[in-house]
Amino acid sequence: MGLLVVSVVVSGCGVEEPAPGPSEVFAADVCSEGLLNQDAVHALELLTGSGTPFTPPKDVGDVAWVAGVLERGYAKNRASPGGEVCHAYPVDRRKARDLSVSFEIEHELTRMDEQTESGKGYYWEYDLGRNAFADAKQARLFFDCASDRLSGPDQAVPIAANVITVGSPNNTEPRALREANLTIVHSAARALAKEMGCKNNGNLPEQLVIKEKAAPTR
Repeated sequence: MGLLVVSVVVSGCGVEEPAPGPSEVFAADVCSEGLLNQDAVHALELLTGSGTPFTPPKDVGDVAWVAGVLERGYAKNRASPGGEVCHAYPVDRRKARDLSVSFEIEHELTRMDEQTESGKGYYWEYDLGRNAFADAKQARLFFDCASDRLSGPDQAVPIAANVITVGSPNNTEPRALREANLTIVHSAARALAKEMGCKNNGNLPEQLVIKEKAAPTR
C-alpha cells in the first residue's frame, strides 16, 4: 500500500498575529505585580525621575518565585542567595537612575560574625522590622519570618530585603532620597512576608511610619 502524503498549506488569512509587547513601561508597572504599593511607586518616581520610561523587565522573577527560592534554599542550606524581583532599567540611562529590589537569607553564622544587621555607623538606621538602614543610594531591611515554609511558626528567620539605585543622584535632598529607598524596601518586604505566610506579616506595619533610630557616625 502506498503512503498517502497530505500536504497542508496554512495561509495567513484569518490568523491573528500576537500583539507586540510594550516598548517601554513606567513606574507603576516596572516591578512585579503587588511588590510596590502606591507610596512606593511615588518613591520610585522620585528616585529615578518622574515620568521616566523603563525597558520592559525580562528574566526577573516575581514575589511568588523568590519566595520559592528562599524556601528551597533555606531547607537545603539554612541560607539562600534569593534573587532579584525588580529591575527598573531606564530607557535613557543618561537622564535617570536604575533601581533593583532583591531578597536573601543569610546564614546565621555570617550574620553573627559580620553584624550585617547593623548599619555599622555608615547609614541612617530606622526602627522598622528587625532593623533597617538606608542612605541616598540604597536601603536594607531585615524582618523576622516565622513560617511553615521556613523553620515553622515558632522560630523566626531573618529575611533581608534590599533596594539599590545606580547612577548619579538627582537634585533631591538626601533625606528624601533615603526615605524613598526605605519606602520601597518596606513595601517589598511586606509583599514577601504575606507571600511567605510570615507570622504577623513579619511585624511590618501596613503603613510605613519613619522613625530614625541612629544617625551615621562615620
